Amino acid sequence: MNVTLKMTRAENIARYGSEPVVLDIEEYLCGVVPAEIYESAHMEALKAQAVAARTFAAKRALAGTVMNDTTSFQAYRCSLAEKSPRSRQAVMDTAGQVLCYEEAMIDCFYSSSNGGQTKRSGDVWSRNYPYYVNKVDPWDASARQEKPTNPSHGVGMSQVGAMWAAKNGVPYNKILAFYYDGTVLLSAYGKGGAVDFGGATEPEGGTPMNLHTLIFVNNACYKAGRTITPKGVMVHSTGANNPNLKRYVGPDDGLLGRNQYNNHWNQDKPGGRQVCVHAFIGKLADGTVATYQVLPWNHRGWHCGSGSKGSGNDTHISFEICEDGLADASYFNKVYTEAVELCVYLCKMYGLDPMKDGVIIGHYEGHKRGIASNHADPGHWFPHHGKSMDTFRAAVKAKLADSSTGDTGGGAADTSVLYRVRKSWADAATQKGAFKVLDNAKRCADQNAGYSVFDESGKVVYTGSAAYSTYTVAKGDTLWGIAQKRLGSGTRYTEIKALNSLTSDTIYAGQVLKIPN
Repeated sequence: MNVTLKMTRAENIARYGSEPVVLDIEEYLCGVVPAEIYESAHMEALKAQAVAARTFAAKRALAGTVMNDTTSFQAYRCSLAEKSPRSRQAVMDTAGQVLCYEEAMIDCFYSSSNGGQTKRSGDVWSRNYPYYVNKVDPWDASARQEKPTNPSHGVGMSQVGAMWAAKNGVPYNKILAFYYDGTVLLSAYGKGGAVDFGGATEPEGGTPMNLHTLIFVNNACYKAGRTITPKGVMVHSTGANNPNLKRYVGPDDGLLGRNQYNNHWNQDKPGGRQVCVHAFIGKLADGTVATYQVLPWNHRGWHCGSGSKGSGNDTHISFEICEDGLADASYFNKVYTEAVELCVYLCKMYGLDPMKDGVIIGHYEGHKRGIASNHADPGHWFPHHGKSMDTFRAAVKAKLADSSTGDTGGGAADTSVLYRVRKSWADAATQKGAFKVLDNAKRCADQNAGYSVFDESGKVVYTGSAAYSTYTVAKGDTLWGIAQKRLGSGTRYTEIKALNSLTSDTIYAGQVLKIPN
């Protein structure tokens, strides 16, 4: 698909002239995404922006509209297209994907911020679309608490909200689903099928689970803003016969259902108590089981009090499982499985070993260790269904091993050790995988420039070599031409620039360049 664009920016005119030009829509988007959102944003936010921008442009391309390169349509900068590899990757990863409503491509709008409340288009402009609704946007509100941003028209996706959600583990399809109510994500510019996400949320580098985000921005714990370096996960259960998430999580986001008593925990001190965990697991209004993240994972929660040896609030991420009457095996198995998957996700994110002493513990175990108050949860519930914290930890370990990339072949496996591939031990967010087989971890590091293999203690056991060949520049060569010849597409010259840390397109005869394989 192509778009027709009239250039008005000086840099664009210098490249294309001032007459309307026809560009491939995907190449056009490589100059739109970094002009509309930060190149440094989390990849899931860049993907969400790419889909929104593609839907906006494709709708107009099909109508024969000649757009320009300003925010009257969408900002476009050819210079950014050439030096924004992460935005280009987001465009490539979502190529052809657009948002549709009742089989028709939507008129897709977005803005920098909505002020914490998504807007109906009819309340802002003359036309009302069914996929733009009024509802609280906790992501936007959380983002603006961290860094104040002036609200714009507020119709469609909030860019600051999308960036905040992405960095807190929400995948791009869920971000889009929140901001464009009732839409579906289709491939091939709306002519293909629905994009398959495996029927479950899968955050970047994460584990499948039914994960949602509604940060408790009104809770005093969140507003305190204290952070921790997570050393483990503490499992709680609520101790009340109420499996519904809406009892604890609010306000209603359209999935939770309305809490008529308004006694959820998204308020300063719920019930007069200083209390807040990082997540809840329980039932949505339709009866399905889900996880709701309500604090950033690295915030210091108020979940376990303290003991003679300190407080687990300073070391452990926490979540509550909503109890029922303790006798429903079907409900228990669902929340137990969801809890296992959440722990796998957190273990991957922070490089935690679930079998290491004190890493994954119940509240009652925290009390025995002297870091929590005297509560029995979840030890009073699990045995009703033949489970314990020991079986729980073992299930997390097994699931973590199953979900690790490349855990077969290439050498003998030591199942007691996981080799993690990261840029640095401290930078858990860059982790590419956790491997039982060292040779497979080495192979992963070799395929990712700047990555090393770390053992359980954080010691470097192997530093990868970037997967590249070399090329000696000849007279008359250009980066575009080299990329065309060696990589099959001139547009990939930005990869050569990035690999060689080039700050301009200028090269010289005799220069040796690294070429990605």
